[in-house]
Amino acid sequence: MPRSRTVRVLLIDNDPEDRALLANLLHSGPRHRYALTMAGSYDEGLAALSKGGFDICLLDYELGGRTGLDLLRSPAAAGLHAPIVVLTGHDDYEIDVAVMEAGAAEFLPKGEINATLLERTIRYSLQHYESQRKFTYLARHDQVTGLFNRAVLLERLQYMLERPVRERHPFAVIYFDLDGFKSINDSLGHGIGDRALYTSASRLKSVCEAHPLLARLGGDEFVAVIDSDDKSEIEALVAEVLRIFRQPIVIDTHRIFVTISIGVAMYPRNGDDAGTLINNADAAMYLAKQGGRDTVHWFDGENDGRSRARRGLDNELHAAIEANELHLVYQPQFDLGSGRVVGLEALARWNHPRLGPISPEEFVPMAESRGCIRAFTRWALTTACRQYLNWRDAGVLDSDVVLAVNVSSQHARDEDFLPMVRQLIETLAMPAELLELEFTENALILGPDDTNPLVEQLKRLGVQVVIDDFGKGYSSLSYLTRLPVDSLKIDLSFLHGVSDNSRDRAMARAIIALGASLGLRVVAEGVETSDQRQFLMDNKCVFGQGFFYAPGLAVADCTRLLQHAMPASALYH
Repeated sequence: MPRSRTVRVLLIDNDPEDRALLANLLHSGPRHRYALTMAGSYDEGLAALSKGGFDICLLDYELGGRTGLDLLRSPAAAGLHAPIVVLTGHDDYEIDVAVMEAGAAEFLPKGEINATLLERTIRYSLQHYESQRKFTYLARHDQVTGLFNRAVLLERLQYMLERPVRERHPFAVIYFDLDGFKSINDSLGHGIGDRALYTSASRLKSVCEAHPLLARLGGDEFVAVIDSDDKSEIEALVAEVLRIFRQPIVIDTHRIFVTISIGVAMYPRNGDDAGTLINNADAAMYLAKQGGRDTVHWFDGENDGRSRARRGLDNELHAAIEANELHLVYQPQFDLGSGRVVGLEALARWNHPRLGPISPEEFVPMAESRGCIRAFTRWALTTACRQYLNWRDAGVLDSDVVLAVNVSSQHARDEDFLPMVRQLIETLAMPAELLELEFTENALILGPDDTNPLVEQLKRLGVQVVIDDFGKGYSSLSYLTRLPVDSLKIDLSFLHGVSDNSRDRAMARAIIALGASLGLRVVAEGVETSDQRQFLMDNKCVFGQGFFYAPGLAVADCTRLLQHAMPASALYH
């Protein structure tokens, strides 16, 4: 923090003597200048936070009938975009934990504060906040659209629902789902698909920006919270959304037509907790799709066909696993320099006899929720390993080619998973060192200082452990030094802007350098253009996969590729 900088401080404390004391301590600090704004109550503090324009906030825990924790959890505090240091007259461990979990930068007992400590705390908080800001952003925002993610949606909804009764009022939860979006990814690739998602999010923002919250749940699904129960206002809003989505999305030479289906649930009529409201809006959206798409349906509680349809589809998935109706495709991983195949990632597919292709983003959560994820994983691992060994025995694989299989986060805490992997390796005689199991970051982290022992146990089997979609999950990087993983897979969202976005380039370079410094194998996902490939090579990322080389291939197509032993781009471009 440069000596010449004036630090803008917001002090929220309902005790006049404490405010005066803290003001004197700030002004007596030897190194820095402070522009101090003081608020003497919860309401004054909320108003000041909402107005913003501060570098740091000093927040008293005791605020009359409310607490600093209430303010800390408010949307106004999240919108401050500055560190918040909580002060209290009580040295209470439980309060300390609660405020730190809610996002406080530091917790200081008032009895210990002096000018030097206060100045040091402010300096540290500002420096730490800046260093964590980018990774905190990644943890709370969707990387394709820039919208809030599911975690923030649930957090903000919970805050709205926990407001004092006198401050609560009805509001709407609106669920949006793009119609037929999967065909864009399948036909044009994920690069075009993500640009279409970004444009879709921008359209939704243009209509919903006056309201508290818009988030992307994942895939092509979005949720907005509309702070109104005026049906005519909500009807006008969704009508405008339907109208603008009837216009084509133009990306390069492509004119993409994507309509949208919408479901609406009202608080408190259709639910009084976040999960119920989102699920009921989702159910209403499903009925809109069943009604022909490109329309809206209001949840009525009596005609919820979504739950019956979901239960039926869930049961069909269980039967499909048992009947071996699912199949795997294999996406090759390449040495970016030589074009040699160095790995194969097994990806599950389900072609439903009535509904057609169902994406893994839909049926894997079904398997998890229906309790058949073990059967699904056993099938996927067994099928993939058998096919890998068939290719090996046919002499079309180099001796160091690895087989990668995605693993549900549920298995990270499943005591039966390790024995299943051990049995599979022994029964099939699968070389453990050539099997890669891919987990998301969050699956392997139990807490800020606690990593999952499963990683060590898998390593003792000889299995390779990979962190998939690196950069999208846990916001602290310190866990990497404690986890004996072998590889990082750079999430494809970081590659999309490397040609024209300096921040995307910086993030991608940082992840590649981080992996290299830790001696980890780094694989880039979603390589779809020659510019992306060149960027990766220039920055010494050795391995990659994506539509530039090949999509997920059926067994016959993958066999042909392996037999030709040439870059897949020669076959698919």
